[in-house]
Amino acid sequence: MNFSFRRHARPLMPGLLTLAWAAAAWAAPADTRLEPVVVTPTRTPVPLREVLSDVTVLEREDLQRRGAVGVADVLRAVPGIEMNRSGGMAGTTSVFIRGGDTRFTAVMVDGVRVDSQSTGGATWEAIPLSQIERIEIVRGPASAVYGSDAISGVVHIFTRRGAPGLRGDAGVVAGAFNTVTGDAGISGGTGPFDFAVSGQTARSDGFNARPAGNPDRDGHVSNGGSGRFGLALGEAHRLEASFLRSHVDAQCDVSGVTDDHCVHDLDTARVAWSARFVPEWTSLVSFGQSDDHYETGPSAYITDTRVRTTTWQNDVQLGSHGFNVTVEHREDQLENTGLLGAPIQDRTLASLALGYGWRNAGRAVQVNVRHDEESDFGSATTGTVAAGADIAAGWRVHASVGNAFRAPTLYQRFSDSGPSAGQPALKAERSSSNIELALKHRAGAFDSSITAYRNRVADLIIYGAPGTCVSTWGCYGNVGRATLQGLTLATVFAHEGLRVAGSIDLQSPKNADTGRVLARRARRHATLDVQQELGDTTVGMQWIAASKRFDRETTDTVLPGYAVVNLDLSHRLSNEWRLQARIDNFFDRKYQTAGGFNTEPQAAYVGVRWTPSR
Repeated sequence: MNFSFRRHARPLMPGLLTLAWAAAAWAAPADTRLEPVVVTPTRTPVPLREVLSDVTVLEREDLQRRGAVGVADVLRAVPGIEMNRSGGMAGTTSVFIRGGDTRFTAVMVDGVRVDSQSTGGATWEAIPLSQIERIEIVRGPASAVYGSDAISGVVHIFTRRGAPGLRGDAGVVAGAFNTVTGDAGISGGTGPFDFAVSGQTARSDGFNARPAGNPDRDGHVSNGGSGRFGLALGEAHRLEASFLRSHVDAQCDVSGVTDDHCVHDLDTARVAWSARFVPEWTSLVSFGQSDDHYETGPSAYITDTRVRTTTWQNDVQLGSHGFNVTVEHREDQLENTGLLGAPIQDRTLASLALGYGWRNAGRAVQVNVRHDEESDFGSATTGTVAAGADIAAGWRVHASVGNAFRAPTLYQRFSDSGPSAGQPALKAERSSSNIELALKHRAGAFDSSITAYRNRVADLIIYGAPGTCVSTWGCYGNVGRATLQGLTLATVFAHEGLRVAGSIDLQSPKNADTGRVLARRARRHATLDVQQELGDTTVGMQWIAASKRFDRETTDTVLPGYAVVNLDLSHRLSNEWRLQARIDNFFDRKYQTAGGFNTEPQAAYVGVRWTPSR
């Protein structure tokens, strides 16, 4: 990669100077932080410091700061992630991890795979932010653990879970565009039983996201809920059931007429049994199902995706050696009136995954291999080898190499509607080689990292000119290659009520055939997040910046770069009541993440949250 300071780093100087000020203003005290534990990188609990992947964890406090905005708005402030939205606050949303397409990210909700077999990838606008307790983000290919979809990374979303005692929680927020949101939940546990149930509702008149083609406001209404229930059968066995429900009815700009509506429903459910037959062996059997429904009107279009996954996971720990054997069966089903020959198409994937991990005295090795056998397009074998070591006090290095794949969607293979047609013989998109090298440093209140990566993707599926398919308009085909490479610098400083987190991404996600940067991906993007506790009040500032981007690979339309500042405040009124306020896009910057669609102008919101003592 050929990056120059003048071209790539100079526009980011405001954020760099703020980070430098924070570093100079505070001494580095002794490190007394508790180490969080994550499960997503290997499907087994591992202390975050020992993980051989590029991982970020977002807790509920991080999510509540963003109020009524969606999950993708929170993720865009995470290193290595970009977001674009076509429409209002509930419009079609894409998330790019390390420059990869939105369909290259595997998304889980409480262990349930969420996907669309029409567009490919999760429908981010349908995931309710208020129901989430924690998000674990893994950057980099993970098909050796999760199979199809995980070419660029994995996002695992966890809803609330019960704990001993009884606790309630409720909040309401109101503000710009006549926006009102509310959520409430209750959780607890007694004896062997624990539970957590919550619900949310929201409405907004929205703003005019597409003034050139559709003069109406793009508002939305939404509601939903989630629940998790657990029952311990002695010390060695546990039964758990969970569900999530989300309904979004958004005004959108599909056909160009006034008052187009896009309705999106997302449902997930899971039952699981975990057991420890002997101290060294843990077993987990689970069945999960997700249903994704999308419908537009008055221009009628309906598509339904169902994903069913049955998993049997076994973990054996023998001293410093860990072994994993996972057997998985997945069923994908798409119902769409534009499918060739039949309105319903389906397929199955049978998988066997093996893992080995060794951790001892600051050194670690992780090896994963997985074989997926698909009922139609064939098979895929993926693997990852990673190693890491402490090289000096506070310094750690890790490296990995691996591959990944994304199975073609059922729509890409069997569609026959209007201007597009599928190709039943499509091959899977494949990350043929991903190389990653990271250096991490921890000293007192500072936790910093620099990560370099290169991910080569072959057999990209694109929509192109008419070919051998039945359509005279155009066909899907395996005709593309991409190289996703870049450098991520991130740091966090936390001391005595001040927290400063910043990141800079210098990346080159290119079409390897044409040399053009992939659509809507910036060569440079950065974030800065500052929080300061002042007694009962906490104030915060978030700065998000991105350089110019091409709106599409096939045109020279450029979306200018931008920098947005958001402000937030939280004030404790009492032990149970908290006042919350925020201003999004404080300087009212006008910018676009998708051509022709405006983003949210300056908007203020205020609310209260009630959290009674246990």
